[in-house]
Amino acid sequence: MQLQSLRNLNFSTLAQGYCDRFYDIQATQRVGTVVEQYFQGTSLTFAIQDGPEAGQTVKHVHVHVLPRKAGDFSRNDSIYDELQKHDKEEDSPASWRSEEEMAAEAAVLRVYFP
Repeated sequence: MQLQSLRNLNFSTLAQGYCDRFYDIQATQRVGTVVEQYFQGTSLTFAIQDGPEAGQTVKHVHVHVLPRKAGDFSRNDSIYDELQKHDKEEDSPASWRSEEEMAAEAAVLRVYFP
């Protein structure tokens, strides 16, 4: 099951056999811990854009895990402006990271997930 909206995730849905969504939350927490350590962050921003008016640009639920450091933005909430700008840039295939770049990053981070 591909969840298109976070609002669709409820206990009834979980009870119907979609318990993997609970594990998605645990996986997000685990990824956050690794990303924070690897990129030497001191905090994390988790961003879920649920619906087009909230900035969701792809039709499935996903979580942005962003490592943060003191002073990384002069205004703390500017992270959301940057995320929105990034999502608009992502609409252009010319700005997408290559499969090779993503595979290389995944290989580096994989050692943190025994």
